Amino acid sequence: MLQSGALMPLVLALKSPLEGPFNPMIAASLLLCTGIVVLYYLFSKFLSSPQLEAFSREELTQLIFTGFIFASFVFFNGAIVLVASVAICGGTSCDHISLALYSIESVQNMLYSTYLHLFSYELVVGLLSTVGLSVPIFPVNSPFFQVWVSVQPLGGLEPVSNALITVIESVGYLYGLAWGREMLVYFFRDTTATILLPLGFVMRAFPFSRKTGSSLIALAFAGYFAYPLSILLSQHMITVSAMNHIDMAQPIAPPIICEPAGGGDPLTYVESTNRDLAENWAAGITDISEDESTIEAFYDGVTDFLKSFFGDVLSKYNTDLLSPNFNPFIHFTYFYVMSKIISIVQLAVLVIITFVFEIILTVTAFRSLSGSLGGEIEILGLTKVV
Repeated sequence: MLQSGALMPLVLALKSPLEGPFNPMIAASLLLCTGIVVLYYLFSKFLSSPQLEAFSREELTQLIFTGFIFASFVFFNGAIVLVASVAICGGTSCDHISLALYSIESVQNMLYSTYLHLFSYELVVGLLSTVGLSVPIFPVNSPFFQVWVSVQPLGGLEPVSNALITVIESVGYLYGLAWGREMLVYFFRDTTATILLPLGFVMRAFPFSRKTGSSLIALAFAGYFAYPLSILLSQHMITVSAMNHIDMAQPIAPPIICEPAGGGDPLTYVESTNRDLAENWAAGITDISEDESTIEAFYDGVTDFLKSFFGDVLSKYNTDLLSPNFNPFIHFTYFYVMSKIISIVQLAVLVIITFVFEIILTVTAFRSLSGSLGGEIEILGLTKVV
């Protein structure tokens, strides 16, 4: 059949989908539905059966309803493109699909940059935590037996390094989640007008498959309209509402470890210093960064950590931190890294919540549309989440 060219319209439609919702696949499906209704009517006239004639009238009603469904799809698509082009894109032609992809790519860039920066921080902290030296003690000159003392002054940074690894893995999972959302948008963009709608129209032409066809049409509406619009709404929640109104959490109050150089209450001094650090780190993370290459982001992460970290050690803390046991240095590193982790965790929670929000909106839209069209309201148990 493929060699005969019978499937060539489908191959061409899948390879290069047209800009509008009307394409050869939809035209062929509507013509097929019309031909089936005509055959119903001719067959009823041929047999002179009132029952078959009533059945053909009912099928004609279903065909008209199918045409109304497609007209609604074209109307909603045109209205959204018009509003998006005028209100958002400044007169340039665009639609909700392209805006949803732009929103997801913004989140991906933010997560990707955060991942590389955190990885560079972990590289520095991990290297510092493994720095050590071994000193031989008596008998030093014995060729058979020696006792060595291993000193690892920054070994206390190892738990901080492990915590960073856990956060880095979580950010990687979130990036994979954002990539999956993007692929789902591409799926509905490329299959709605070429597979889902034509197949749904054809299946609605037969009484025994009408319910399934209505379900496919409802899935096309939900995936093509509700899902991208829910992504835009969740992006608004992240970049506008949430980032402007959620107060970034602060690290816990540190203990008294040093006396301030200018005198005063040590606890107040150390707390205010850590609060300032946390605010600086939070402001740097929550801003959506520009698209960077892998090498640039990694290099910026290492240099940012070294400059800001050691700069804060030398400028905001007194020299008592540089004690021989390095405990104050490790303490400072802990709160310095925790300020970043707390900010990233809040961002991660926002990404996860908005993803669940998108699924709920899409599934709710499918159930409402499918019930109105006479289709199934459950998809393999997925709709039970609502």
